[in-house]
Amino acid sequence: MAEVSPLVFEDKFEVETVDADGKKFEKVSRIQCKGESYEMYLILDVHWGLFKCKEGEKINFALASTIDPMGAKEDSTYDQRERKTLMDDYDYVMHGRVFQIEERKTGDSIIYASFGGLMMSLKGNPKNFSGLEADMRIYALCKKVPSRAMDIV
Repeated sequence: MAEVSPLVFEDKFEVETVDADGKKFEKVSRIQCKGESYEMYLILDVHWGLFKCKEGEKINFALASTIDPMGAKEDSTYDQRERKTLMDDYDYVMHGRVFQIEERKTGDSIIYASFGGLMMSLKGNPKNFSGLEADMRIYALCKKVPSRAMDIV
């Protein structure tokens, strides 16, 4: 059986703003980021107590159809067995659903997803996220990229 990648999108993003429109909820922040490889724009709500980031920091962001590293399909319940998953490689993971794909006249598309009320929009060339479709269950995976100063220490 051929191995299927569970990742349907992945890029490194620079955080441009945090709570640009003000803080709406005590424990939630909205980060706005620009992708490095694909000219993508990401707006993502995160639980600030679990994933803090500052303007100028970089994060690796991915969307996956499953947390199984081999791409095996999951059923509708979380498997609590101790096993290796994609979550082991990331700092912050959310599970949610794509609820809308908006095609723009400019040729770009915007993917909208909800992760238990935390919202995401990902805007850019639809070829970069062609594996996503409306009503699809997805995982958002985030990991901070260490700064050069941190690497030296």
